[in-house]
Amino acid sequence: MRINRLDLTRYGKFTDGVIDFGPPPVGSPDLHIIYGPNEAGKSTTSDAILDLIFGIGTTSRYGFLHPYPSMRIGANIRVAEQDREFVRIKRPQNSLLNDVEQILSDAVIRADLGGIDRNAFTTMFSLDDETLEEGGESILASKGDLGELLFSASAGLSDLSRQLLAIRGESDAFYRYRARSGALGELKARLQDLKQQREAIDLQASDFQRLVAERDRLSRLYDSAIAERAQTQKRIDEIRRILQTIPPMGRLSGLRLKLANLEVVPEPPESWRQELPQLKSKEIEYRIKLDDLSRSSALLEEETAALEADPVALKLAAGMDEFSELKARYLTAEKDIPKLSTRAAELSIEGSLLLLGRPGEASPSRLVLDAATVGTLRALIGSKSGVDARTAGAADELAKAERALAEEGVGFEEVDAIQSAERTKAFELLAATLKAQPRSEEELVFRSLSRRRDAASGALSEAMTRLLPWHGAVAELGTMACPSAATLENWKKLFKGYEEDLRSARTDLERLEPEARRLDAEIEALRRQAGEIDEATATASRISRDRAWTEHLQSMDAASADLFEAAMRADDRVLSQRLLHFAELGKLNQLLLRRATVGSDIQTALDSHGRAEAELEKVRSEVAEKVRDLSPDLRLAPDPQELEEWLRKKDAALKARDDLIAVEHDVADVRDRVTQAKRSLTEALKGVAVRFHTDADLAGLASAADEALAAFNRARARAMQMERLRKEVLERREALDIAERAAAEWAQHWKTTCEGCWLGELDYLPGVGSVTEILSTLEKLASAMEAKDGLIDRIQKMEKDKAQFEARVLELCNRLSIPADGSPSELAQTIVEKVRQAVLNQERLEKLERDLDTIRREEHDLRLEQELLEARAREMIEFFGVETLDEVEARTDLSGRRRELSRAIFELEQELVESSGASDIAGVEELIGAADKTELEEELARLTPVLEDQDLRCSEVFRDRSRAQDALDAIGGDSKVAEIEEQRRTTLLEIEDGARRYIELRAGVAAAEHGLRLYRDRHRSGMMARASSAFRTISRGAYQGVAAQPGKDGDVLIAVTAAGGSKAADELSKGARFQLYLALRVAGYHEFVENRVSVPFIADDIMETFDDFRAEEAFRLFAEMARHGQVIYLTHHRHLTDIARKVCPGVRLHDLDDVGATRLEVVAAE
Repeated sequence: MRINRLDLTRYGKFTDGVIDFGPPPVGSPDLHIIYGPNEAGKSTTSDAILDLIFGIGTTSRYGFLHPYPSMRIGANIRVAEQDREFVRIKRPQNSLLNDVEQILSDAVIRADLGGIDRNAFTTMFSLDDETLEEGGESILASKGDLGELLFSASAGLSDLSRQLLAIRGESDAFYRYRARSGALGELKARLQDLKQQREAIDLQASDFQRLVAERDRLSRLYDSAIAERAQTQKRIDEIRRILQTIPPMGRLSGLRLKLANLEVVPEPPESWRQELPQLKSKEIEYRIKLDDLSRSSALLEEETAALEADPVALKLAAGMDEFSELKARYLTAEKDIPKLSTRAAELSIEGSLLLLGRPGEASPSRLVLDAATVGTLRALIGSKSGVDARTAGAADELAKAERALAEEGVGFEEVDAIQSAERTKAFELLAATLKAQPRSEEELVFRSLSRRRDAASGALSEAMTRLLPWHGAVAELGTMACPSAATLENWKKLFKGYEEDLRSARTDLERLEPEARRLDAEIEALRRQAGEIDEATATASRISRDRAWTEHLQSMDAASADLFEAAMRADDRVLSQRLLHFAELGKLNQLLLRRATVGSDIQTALDSHGRAEAELEKVRSEVAEKVRDLSPDLRLAPDPQELEEWLRKKDAALKARDDLIAVEHDVADVRDRVTQAKRSLTEALKGVAVRFHTDADLAGLASAADEALAAFNRARARAMQMERLRKEVLERREALDIAERAAAEWAQHWKTTCEGCWLGELDYLPGVGSVTEILSTLEKLASAMEAKDGLIDRIQKMEKDKAQFEARVLELCNRLSIPADGSPSELAQTIVEKVRQAVLNQERLEKLERDLDTIRREEHDLRLEQELLEARAREMIEFFGVETLDEVEARTDLSGRRRELSRAIFELEQELVESSGASDIAGVEELIGAADKTELEEELARLTPVLEDQDLRCSEVFRDRSRAQDALDAIGGDSKVAEIEEQRRTTLLEIEDGARRYIELRAGVAAAEHGLRLYRDRHRSGMMARASSAFRTISRGAYQGVAAQPGKDGDVLIAVTAAGGSKAADELSKGARFQLYLALRVAGYHEFVENRVSVPFIADDIMETFDDFRAEEAFRLFAEMARHGQVIYLTHHRHLTDIARKVCPGVRLHDLDDVGATRLEVVAAE
């Protein structure tokens, strides 16, 4: 598919707009850029393409200029290898037309889309910021992913995901695992209800016959009562119709008399009654309007004659704006020149020269310093305080350091002795040895360990006691081969399950066996009461009869005939017995069916009981065998729970043994640690020459070591302080030297700078304060000189404007014949007034001429209408044979009264015929003539109470009959069971059909999802390679590409950085995320066009977050795509068009400002 031309005939802001994409290029990319500023209609154009292909929706935001019925889009599109013309209009159906307005199917324009709908096309091939981000996030979240869209397009399917969801929903509506609702559950509930209804029916033949007879009797009685009441009601209605007809007959006679008394006149057309008042009013209106127009015409002619035109002034009217501007400049100059002259005189530079000490300076501009010199001076002034402060501070800091060193009072020889390497190393060894020693008392440690050892020994004894009746040593417990936790759990699970099965089977047997005995008793009682009427007896009798008939056909003798007769009589007796005891037969069949069911359930329960006992015994034997393997002396019941409890106690005993061993090890470790600590500490104290008692305990040795270390640390701290102060004095002396050198360098730089300008001409070297004031005065001097030059220039220009204006005034006065008396301002005002008056006179003349033409046309039209009116009036007058319209109006009113009376008579006659039931009005008159009103009223009074009694009788009989019918319905007939059985079988068929449909749907969904996975897997590598390459290109190598990683809900795309790291999509910046989304679409487009005909790819300003370099790479990808199909990019950024030309010289640029023949000031729906 390719769009060769797009016609925006009437759509949005466009009227007759055309975008011609031209034929596809040969050998170069088919890339198009549509440029337009904000609100030029870019989004309108993008949406127009979608509406052309898929239709304009029910509501559209592009109907603000052209109403819905007039909206129209057209195009020339290459589809199905043919160039065809299409037109789309706003219509619910049949909205696609060809170039001759013939209706086309939507499938024609979508032939190359492969069944893709609007949403899928927007996601894949028509992008803006919103669809790019939403579609990309859906792809990353594996919702409506690109693989599924490509699969549906390749298979010719549309909206595959939604269809699969709908099919899955249909199957779940029938059955869903652990769901409380569903069609299958409802059908099963209906089966249960039908079963209960069938069991509740118990037919009694005698009661049924009695109720049927009673119902029939009451029905006959009710029919008779209804017939009697109908006769009475019929006579009452007839009397009432006659009585109601008598008054209208009197009114009819009066109307006929009025009609006979009216004069007979011709019947005019019905429209004359409304037309006649209008004719009379228009006659007066036309006469008044003609008089008014004549007066107006005369007035206008007089006013036109009084006005005169001035052609010279009219020619000058076009230049009045320029003249007014000259006048404004003249007035401004006249007012400002004195002020500016005064200000220029006031700007004197003598005061500034006097402050500088050079009042006689011949060239003041020489004194103004250049910017470099001023900058250098100001920098030196700013740094002066810092230089001075640095020198003073360095001197103060040196004095402080020297005083601190003198106050310390320690000799340098003593400091060197304290900081000798051997002494320092000995004390460091003592500190390390002391730090490594235990700090607790030996007696406390041993007492604590002894208590723990006693407690552990007691716990072991108690744990061994709990293992009774087993007797043995603790060491034997560690060698036992115990079952694993999984084996124990399996035994417990099996043991519990089989016990539950055993209990359930016993419960079922206790419930079913009494019921079986009860059913046997009921069956036996029915057989004794009704005989052998069950199905087996009937079947045997019928088989015997058929066998006798077969033998009789073969033999055809008297003996076989007798045998056949006997068999047939026996079969008839069985059949008669079954018919006689029909109700008992049904109940017997139900009992037999129930007995067979109960028997089957009993056998099932017995089988379950036996299996449970066998499996339970098997588990017990395995447990007992394992107990014997543990120890021959162990006596435990073959129960997994009891074995598990004993093993838990065994583990507790082993843990108590391990605790006791650990405590004993701790006691030995503490003893060894204390001995080693005393030896190490003694050697360290000897190394630093500290005296101590040889029999001292570990705490005493530690105290002596602490005191020796504290003394050493104090001495070393003083030595370190002396060393620090000595270094600080040296550093302060060096800092003072640096500060003094910096001060000398500043003074030299200051002198050089001053000598480089006129300040060097002074008899002395100026100081910082003097130069600061001089610079300030020089700034004022420069400003005053510049301001004075500017004022002089403005005064000269204003003088020129005044002279130009005065010359122009004199020229216009000569042309307009105005005396040159007065000031230029007054003459200019006179000129403007004369020209303005001439323009007003000319406009008034033109308006008067137009008004006069209008009045003459109106007068002519009125005279024509007056002639037509007079002709219509003559026609009416001649019709009635009168002389005036008033007489015509009177005859028309008379005709109208006759017509109204005739219509009233006809309507009353029709009403009488309908209410009386007669065939015509003559029959009504005959009926009224033969009636006696008094007799009819008396008869009506007699029949009214009779009708009420009959109503009461009918109600009572109907109530009794309804009760009999209800009682009969409650019992039911022979067909009720059959109906219930039919409903049950129908329900079973519905379940069967539903289950078959459910299996088909689930299998179909599974097959479709499997096919989608196969398609995705088959194309994953190519898609991933293309997406990685596109992402790497757009990001200019910042990312290597993309990779797939399994996630909770499916595969997740990961961006791989250039350094080899990975980032999830939500961790990327917005620009990088948009570049990833675009890379996915590029890969999808290439995948699509490889297997199908290409389609247009449309992008609406999706590079808002791209810099120029990434935009260039994106256009490079678009150019590659455009070699396979048409690519259209819409933008309002002018620089993007230059980037596109750089990447693809053959790109075609379309400017929206040049589109369309009509331009209106409206805002496009961007």
